[in-house]
Amino acid sequence: MALDELIDAVNAALLAGEWAQVSRLTRDLYALAMQAGETDLAELVQDLHWIANDALVHPVAVGEVLAR
Repeated sequence: MALDELIDAVNAALLAGEWAQVSRLTRDLYALAMQAGETDLAELVQDLHWIANDALVHPVAVGEVLAR
């Protein structure tokens, strides 16, 4: 998958609240961003990856935040 396609896939997974998919996709997106020399993007993607993992571990807290 190309960088832009992967970004679109991550955005779609985020909108759907599919945190497991976001976690998987961001792993691939991080690698592609690093290969392309997009280090700033890679850092943001890494942060998003950890946020997605936290959401998987703490789903009740995420639900509370989204309900606001």
